[in-house]
Amino acid sequence: MTPYDRVPYGGWSYAFTHPDVLATVARLRGIPSAPVESCRVLEIGCAAGYNLIPMALSLPNARFVGIDYAARQIDEGCGLVAQLGVPNVELHHLDLAAWEGALGQFDYIVAHGIYSWVAEPVRSALLSICRAALTPNGVAYVSYNTYPGWHMMEAMRRMMLYHIREIDEPGQRAAAARELIGFLVKATGAASFRLSSYPAAYEHLLNGYFHGILNMPDRADSLFLHDELEAVNAPCYFHEFLAHAGQHGLTYVADAEFGTGLPTSLPEEVAANLSAMAQSDGDVGQYLDFVVNRTFRRSLLCRDEVALSPAIDLEVLDRLYFASHARGLLAPGTDPEAASVEFVAGDGAKLTTDHPVTIVAFTHLKSIWPRRATLAEAQEMAYVQLMETNPHLRAELYAALTGADPERQAEDRRLLAANLLAAYCTSGELVSFHLHPGSFTTEIRTRPLASGWARWEASKRTTVTDLRLRRVALTPHGRYLLPLLDGTRDADALQQVIEADGSEAAAIWRTPASLPPEGLQIELPAPSLAEQIAETLEQIANSALLWGWPIPGIDQAISGIESSFGRFPESETRPPT
Repeated sequence: MTPYDRVPYGGWSYAFTHPDVLATVARLRGIPSAPVESCRVLEIGCAAGYNLIPMALSLPNARFVGIDYAARQIDEGCGLVAQLGVPNVELHHLDLAAWEGALGQFDYIVAHGIYSWVAEPVRSALLSICRAALTPNGVAYVSYNTYPGWHMMEAMRRMMLYHIREIDEPGQRAAAARELIGFLVKATGAASFRLSSYPAAYEHLLNGYFHGILNMPDRADSLFLHDELEAVNAPCYFHEFLAHAGQHGLTYVADAEFGTGLPTSLPEEVAANLSAMAQSDGDVGQYLDFVVNRTFRRSLLCRDEVALSPAIDLEVLDRLYFASHARGLLAPGTDPEAASVEFVAGDGAKLTTDHPVTIVAFTHLKSIWPRRATLAEAQEMAYVQLMETNPHLRAELYAALTGADPERQAEDRRLLAANLLAAYCTSGELVSFHLHPGSFTTEIRTRPLASGWARWEASKRTTVTDLRLRRVALTPHGRYLLPLLDGTRDADALQQVIEADGSEAAAIWRTPASLPPEGLQIELPAPSLAEQIAETLEQIANSALLWGWPIPGIDQAISGIESSFGRFPESETRPPT
């Protein structure tokens, strides 16, 4: 029995493994990657399919295959696939050493959380499969722990393994390891020992990962046991990974989180010195890891005979979609024609520009978030809005908009594309690039249809996977309403369901969502039920959880999901069955 049969890995989805991400990065490096809508995807180490199934539901014309060596996880996943009625997913119990190629070739291969957690022969087998199973222009995603950042992590891991060396039961191992961390934090905090901040920093990292980023405390022990306390955890330096990939006929494309592999986010002098030290692209990445003390990478690989573009051709951006939620720091009423604006992302990354079309295009992208726009749409909307705010420039802007001034139009297109690329190379939080327009809509239709996977997850968790494969935290109202959005109910029908529900779960709809600030004497009228439903629907729509258009085969998936909910515990805020 494997450790994953004893304690299954916590089910999760990973946005950077989506074929749209892999395909987009490949196109930027000059690889004619397969269309996302109809691709074939293999996930090595798929666990119970929590990453593959939501992908498959959002891309019904693509095919998804998962393999895992833990029979218990594959059995659970096959049950989910059957329960939810997902026809384009198949899961197989398979040891990597037994791979014979019978499953065919794939446009995209995903191996998340495998490479560092298996012995060297299995790591080699994984890379061999990537080489053998990739189509000629295919792309493989491999994630792994890296030095130098993992040196500190490894020290903590070895201390924990020593502490739990005599304990066999998984739950007790996790509890004892956490007990040691707590002891070290207290002990080192009480004195000025050298490097005494390590335990506290490690504890902070774990809490942020399991309870913050993942918001998954119920699965924290599972993740802790497998990510931190597995018998094998072999970090490597970036250059060592590249050398290993090269031994198997694979070459590095870029990282899935594109900007993390580039020194563009560093101060100019630091970036220049780093580039001067480097002798190759791999060296740049390695020295960058030294600078940022990197602990983890998500690297993309292709066959070594594929010709990669040494530089990104801006014309590639003409075929992409863009999304941004960056905030522009511009004083109200300021004319973007005469100002320089700084755009700031949630991770603190910044882009400063004085190009009016770029300024208004980024503002437009934020206004339609999370929807994506093409380069042509962003430029067109920028011209339209600039004409409204700059009447004295209306004639020349109109000429550029209509193509009567092709030189101005082409130059604005070039500058906008260059600024978008600069932002993307700095941080994917400033702007994200996509080959696929997305399966979601922010429009609330008469009978809203929510993501089937998110509806299923809402019966079990407070966070769900959206149609971009990202995690979304639900409000209690959103968690109640989401499973009801099966495409058959309009707002009146939703209200009737809530009004007929006398359970404790429905009490949230009869309680004002918020109270007046302390000291405020006036009484504010409580929002009506219809208003609460409308507000919750808007929150759900703005979280990329609603389907954007009719998708073939979705009816079967919906019917499978409808029958899967079962009864909800009365103590939780969930809709009635």
